Amino acid sequence: MAGEQSIDGAFRHILDAISDGVYVTGPDRTIVYWSAGAERITGYAADDVVGRRCSEEILVHTDLTGARLCLSGCPLQDCIDNGEERSISEVFLKRKDGERLAVYVKTAVFEIEGRRHAVEIFGELESVAGKELAGRIQELSDSAVSDPLTGLFNRRYLDAALAQQFAMFKRLGRRYGVIHMDIDELKEINDRLGHAAGDGAIRFVAGILSDNVREMDITARQGGDEFVIICSLASADDLTVYGRRLVRLIHDSRFAAAEDAGLRVTVSAGGSLVAVDDPDETATLARADAAMYTAKHRGRDEFATGSNGSGR
Repeated sequence: MAGEQSIDGAFRHILDAISDGVYVTGPDRTIVYWSAGAERITGYAADDVVGRRCSEEILVHTDLTGARLCLSGCPLQDCIDNGEERSISEVFLKRKDGERLAVYVKTAVFEIEGRRHAVEIFGELESVAGKELAGRIQELSDSAVSDPLTGLFNRRYLDAALAQQFAMFKRLGRRYGVIHMDIDELKEINDRLGHAAGDGAIRFVAGILSDNVREMDITARQGGDEFVIICSLASADDLTVYGRRLVRLIHDSRFAAAEDAGLRVTVSAGGSLVAVDDPDETATLARADAAMYTAKHRGRDEFATGSNGSGR
């Protein structure tokens, strides 16, 4: 890439010596440089990210309310569009190991060979705000978007993410799917083994999902024993393969408290792709919900795909 080749060795050496993370993108937000500081802070090596667009939500930037900046309100995109520097004191990124980290972000724009590039500098908030304040900010943000029982995203974050995904679909045509999942026999586990075991079953399913959904997908606990996954998939076949794989993984896993009592933890799930004639973000979720009940009526422990009607 021309932009990457234009950053000479001396410049790279200086940037790599900075403890903050630094990355440079081209006009289309394709990453052309990723510093040693960025590797240290995020866990992503340069080979993981160079050549990819930061709009792929590699770091899943969010603000204090959980709004996903990569989809709407990206300071780097604003910088490219308007040529103005941006500075945000509290942003959260997702490290490669899944940990959310409070950082500060500064962006600027410059030109190489007549093409506008952007640079983002980010550092751990603790280094400038102090450990106590940074920890408090992290705690407040986590409680705003995380489900306390499972550690997954909560309903508040899910609603915001669905709205943002739908807005991006309408603007850029980026297709996505929604999977709605429900534990099949949680009531029986609660009745026979107690609510502590029921909570354990919810955490058990959440852990399997957390370990096995794709890095770019969003997994949330909608409430009770229901989970929702927003996934970047463009075809019904891909959605079906993905959904069936997750259902099978849960089926093949063993929750000891239930197994020892002769019970099994399984799920029923339904999925649907966003459609061009969907009036809003709730339509896709409603179809996935209806498909989930179809799976339950078929005997549970299954995945079903909802029809997209004329918008398929």
